[in-house]
Amino acid sequence: MTPRSLCVLIVDDDDVVATQVSWLLEESGYKHERAASVKEALSKLEAAHFDAVLLDVYLPDGNGLALLERALKLDPALVVLMITGRAELRCAVEAMQSGAADFLEKPIDLDYLRTRLERALDAAVMRRKLAAYEAKERENGVPVANSPAFQEVLSMADRVAATPMSSALLLGESGSGKEVMANRIHQVSQRRRGPFVRVNLAAISDTMVEAELFGSVRGAFTDAKRDRAGFFASAEGGTLLLDEIGEFKVELQAKLLRVLESRRFYPVGSDREQRTNVRVLAATNREPEDLIARGLLREDLYYRLATVTIRVPPLRERKEDIMPLAEHFLALACNELHQPDRRLSAAAQRAIRAYAWPGNARELRNAIERAVILSDMPEIEADSLGIGALPRGSASPAEEVMCLRDVEHAHIVRVLELAGGSKTRAAELLGLSRSTLFEKLKKYKLG
Repeated sequence: MTPRSLCVLIVDDDDVVATQVSWLLEESGYKHERAASVKEALSKLEAAHFDAVLLDVYLPDGNGLALLERALKLDPALVVLMITGRAELRCAVEAMQSGAADFLEKPIDLDYLRTRLERALDAAVMRRKLAAYEAKERENGVPVANSPAFQEVLSMADRVAATPMSSALLLGESGSGKEVMANRIHQVSQRRRGPFVRVNLAAISDTMVEAELFGSVRGAFTDAKRDRAGFFASAEGGTLLLDEIGEFKVELQAKLLRVLESRRFYPVGSDREQRTNVRVLAATNREPEDLIARGLLREDLYYRLATVTIRVPPLRERKEDIMPLAEHFLALACNELHQPDRRLSAAAQRAIRAYAWPGNARELRNAIERAVILSDMPEIEADSLGIGALPRGSASPAEEVMCLRDVEHAHIVRVLELAGGSKTRAAELLGLSRSTLFEKLKKYKLG
């Protein structure tokens, strides 16, 4: 998606600031409109599509933070950058917790604004494409599973789905398909008419995680101006996936255990107990025994979650699935990007089969999408994939491990370069959580 296809709404009553920002957007090739009040901004947001909003906190007829929440309800994928002339930490924290992509202070550094806006929009475009792909995958039904290893995992998932409430713990590397497997459990169960809600625990601050999960009532904490439903309430009648369970605050794990056992919980600040009818699945890319040993996971919670443990194999152990997945992602990418049908050249197929895929299926999907974007020819060549091939030969097991480490190291370096040094964008491209990427950067001494 090019800048000229993106539209930005400037919401600021300061004519000088609005003129400066308008000039910047015009120079950068963005379409844009302006609103000088909350009322005018809402009217424009309801009448037309915008990709981003540059929103002043203090407006003549209301607070920009309230407009932020209303704007994101209209379009959850909207990118909102908050702008204020008063440097207030509390305001910045509230804005970020409410879904703002960034928080900038006046006077605005236009070059900095351009950079932050580009990064935020790039991340949003990727999230939208990922959501579209995942929606297509759900429509297509059964995940690609030609390999015996993945067929066995699907069989276990279906057995969990056949029970009304059983929990399951999904283990596997980042990008290996844990969320796809959780969605499979939901889609073939009697809960399929209910919501499937995924919560990335690593992305929620420790101070907000309890309220996000269980909800809160007005006045429960500073700036809690209204009752708020949590993820358990949002998933009522359906399935709740708690991803990155190893990142969940240990002090709150006892409360989660109680919910799993009693099917009841208290919203933060409330003395009124609520019942819940939700299947809870948990996922982690780390070994549970290691999490328990390090005090990051309660042993009793582990045993309660791991009624059934499903270990999703990495893509390198599902060689029979690699090419069918590549063809599947190719068809999805061509459709999503409104491109004519493409095919993979023999050299591209050899490169795909030879590569280790440290980022697993997500990395394969990103590589295929990249190739569709970069290639104008009916046949996609290997160099459009942006990957390296694993050396072949009769390496010893120890040499093979070192080879995989080298490939992963080189690939992370290459993706960081493509992401312009942004670790957040690099994590998205690799299909990793930020915490997992930071661990790998530390492991390879990459900063």
